[in-house]
Order: sequence, then structure tokens, then C-alpha cells
Amino acid sequence: MAKTQVNVRMTDETAEMARQAAETRHMPLNDYIEQLVRRDNDGVRERFLEGAREVITGYGDLIEDLATAKR
Repeated sequence: MAKTQVNVRMTDETAEMARQAAETRHMPLNDYIEQLVRRDNDGVRERFLEGAREVITGYGDLIEDLATAKR
């Protein structure tokens, strides 16, 4: 898989926290940050899908009725 270089600016304190966290997990800093980004996005995606399921469950019939009425 191709990799793209991204430069990130953060406070010295945050950078040190990231370095220590990666070291504690015995992984390169790049991998640690990539893992954080993926987890964050996976969480957002899952929350979105759960919300969509709730809307369809609660309002699916109304949405279908409105779509049919517009035709």
C-alpha cells in the first residue's frame, strides 16, 4: 500500500505524549497516529450508520410515503 507523507504541527507536550504512547505500545509513531485516525473515523462511521438505522426504523414508512407522493 502506498504511503503519503503528512506533516503535522502540535505542541511539544502533545508530541512527547504521542512519542511515549507509541513507545509504550512498541510501535512506530507513524503507525500509532495512523491507528488513532482510523479508530476515530471508524467510530464516526459506526455512529452515522446507527443514526441512519434509527431514522429508517422510526420514519421509514413516512419517508416512503413522501417519496411515493412526489412521483
